[in-house]
Amino acid sequence: MEIAPTAAALLKSLRGLGYTPETALADLVDNSIAAGARTISISIDWNGGDPRIAVRDDGRGMSLDQLTEAMRFGGEGPEAERAPDDLGRFGLGMKTATLSQCRRMAVVSAQGGSLSSLSWDIAVVTKARKWAVVVDPELPEFEHVTKPRAGEQGTLLTLQAMDEMGGLHGLDSERFFAKLADIRAHFSMVFHRFLSGDARRIRISINGRDIPPWDPMLRTHAATRKLGTSPIGAGQQAVRVTSYILPHRDMFANEQEFQAAGGPGGWAERQGFYVYRGDRLVVAGSWLGLGERREWTKDESSRLARIAIDLPTACDPAWRIDVIKARARPPAGLRSRLVRVGLECRDRAREVFAWRGGQVRTPTEVRQTSPLWQQEHVSGRRRYRVNREHPIIQALFEQGSETARLARSAISLIERTIPVERIWLDVSEDVEMPSDGVDKGAELVGDLVTAIRKSPSDLPAEEVLDLLLRSMRIADPILRDTVLAALGGSE
Repeated sequence: MEIAPTAAALLKSLRGLGYTPETALADLVDNSIAAGARTISISIDWNGGDPRIAVRDDGRGMSLDQLTEAMRFGGEGPEAERAPDDLGRFGLGMKTATLSQCRRMAVVSAQGGSLSSLSWDIAVVTKARKWAVVVDPELPEFEHVTKPRAGEQGTLLTLQAMDEMGGLHGLDSERFFAKLADIRAHFSMVFHRFLSGDARRIRISINGRDIPPWDPMLRTHAATRKLGTSPIGAGQQAVRVTSYILPHRDMFANEQEFQAAGGPGGWAERQGFYVYRGDRLVVAGSWLGLGERREWTKDESSRLARIAIDLPTACDPAWRIDVIKARARPPAGLRSRLVRVGLECRDRAREVFAWRGGQVRTPTEVRQTSPLWQQEHVSGRRRYRVNREHPIIQALFEQGSETARLARSAISLIERTIPVERIWLDVSEDVEMPSDGVDKGAELVGDLVTAIRKSPSDLPAEEVLDLLLRSMRIADPILRDTVLAALGGSE
């Protein structure tokens, strides 16, 4: 006995799987990549609040038989053996992704000199009370894409009759174009390896504008630190894990560059593991439910930690890749290894995050300057003390016994009253903190001149000044020249 599902009811139910416009359109791009496309053009028209979408690629295209199978719900299914570059999973993506946003989708495909066209229309299925597709449906014109013609190769997929189930229907123009920016940012992140040429290079455009790649690991930044790559697991279930520590805020040229490096959602949101499947980003920053005694959370102190995990498609069942391809869970056998990798990366990220006044790394050397603050461990707890050996502090102590006594009392009072909770709250709320912690005015010039003249070091004034500026995290050539001029030139 066969019990067939009610066509209209099932179609409507599948619309609620949880796609957003970003994840739905990314799923459609997956199909184009799997079809060998090099160029993927997307047109997203506001159309006065009744939007329409078209996705056009130059891939292999489909014959009528192939298109009929592609329109079948379930298709090959998750058990089918897939090529390494096949980004499909359940045989549902093209249908569920489109119908999550609209009530009518159509596909026109060109291959071998012929055109094939089929459409799913919920209104038609509801009226017919069966799985009825529309052959050769009428399609509107789109500004940024064209319909395939006989003799060409490629596929056009359209989304029409959008409604409130999707995320674009009914928006005013301002909110619509803000959502368009979110889609662009999502594509820039999810497909960055393809856009940059790290994987098979492709070109994606939305409304005529190319999507640039955004690399979450910031590998081109001189201050990004790669901790290493290691394989975890064995055989077809082996994955490759690479850890990165991103640069401290002070290592960026300006605030705009720093914010752009944070990525969609910002620095805190984008920390953690990045799971790639066939070079396509599936999870964009998550601690994957891992931790030591409890699950790790997205703390400010670990926001510079990002770890790439590369999965072959054979790992899909073990990692529980979902239909939307936006979630993954590591198998039990790999969790302890991933915890060790995550723990090291988080610890190293915390060191960089709290780096102010500490060890300074230059492109040609690692040189230990006198840090202004020192960390001590007392009775199992951390505390921070001002370094009495710092050149400026030493110069202060040499100003006479009474000045030295007052200086020691003031420093001790500062150490005991550091507003740690207030500072942490400000940082967690992303309140802008001073990039160098000091005032670069005339008072600072005078302080530096005094410290250099009182320095017990035999080094030339220029080198003493450079050590002081590095210890205070200041990179200001104008300030440096001003101090040297006040000293009467370099010694």
